[in-house]
Amino acid sequence: MDKLEGYEPAALAAAGLIIDAPDLPYPAMPAPPYRPAQGERWRLERAMIVAAPGYFSGPHPLGWDNHLLVRDGVTWMSLVPMEVESQMPHLAAARGTVVVCGLGMGLMAYAVSARRAVERLVVVERDPEVIAMFHQFAAFDSWPQRAKVELVQADACEFRLDGVDFLYADIWPYYRMDCMLADMARMYANIPAARCGYWGQELDMVDWAQGRGVMPADFTAEHVQAFAQAHGLPLIGLEYPPYPGLCRKAAANPAIRRDRVPMVA
Repeated sequence: MDKLEGYEPAALAAAGLIIDAPDLPYPAMPAPPYRPAQGERWRLERAMIVAAPGYFSGPHPLGWDNHLLVRDGVTWMSLVPMEVESQMPHLAAARGTVVVCGLGMGLMAYAVSARRAVERLVVVERDPEVIAMFHQFAAFDSWPQRAKVELVQADACEFRLDGVDFLYADIWPYYRMDCMLADMARMYANIPAARCGYWGQELDMVDWAQGRGVMPADFTAEHVQAFAQAHGLPLIGLEYPPYPGLCRKAAANPAIRRDRVPMVA
């Protein structure tokens, strides 16, 4: 599998780095060139991290400069393997008209808009400070694929758009937050995409099945389908046969907290 097939060459050439997960069946992820930036509550800072755990895999050495998006001392996003691997199934599914809810560092915005199969990308972000900083820290206006991207300041749970092929949401600071499914249902109701996905859905799927008596080791494609049907969401994942096994790996990852997080994003 050519991990760079399907990307616009100019976007690859302009990327700050390209992160691959060789053991995963997904495209490599190009990231924009970053530089540190400081806002009133948010900042993007460079960090030296020599190794970190993945989402579907164990610890990895990091061969690239890392950056962290931090608000009030809480890291909301970074370029560690945990973050990158968790986005890859959704990146692989992006095509046509795509909505990404949550700007963060713009990693998904860059990678999704760099895909030739993506014709239009709408990124929804509610925080004006993040949007203002993003133009600085990710060189947004110089992206070769910039014409594809529309950046909208709005609450992701209230934004409405029809005619969407793929909806992806990443608006939460932690995995296994109890508000995720309710938030996702609201977004999907307002943006009724043909397919959708959200950050950390693999953990919710396995947790949901386990709550119904399914041992994590017995989690299969049938349970992925049952979870999606139970919540009325046309979730991505099973396009790749290894997906249920990856769900099991993520759910058992010792680097991810096992307890649910009963808080609102």
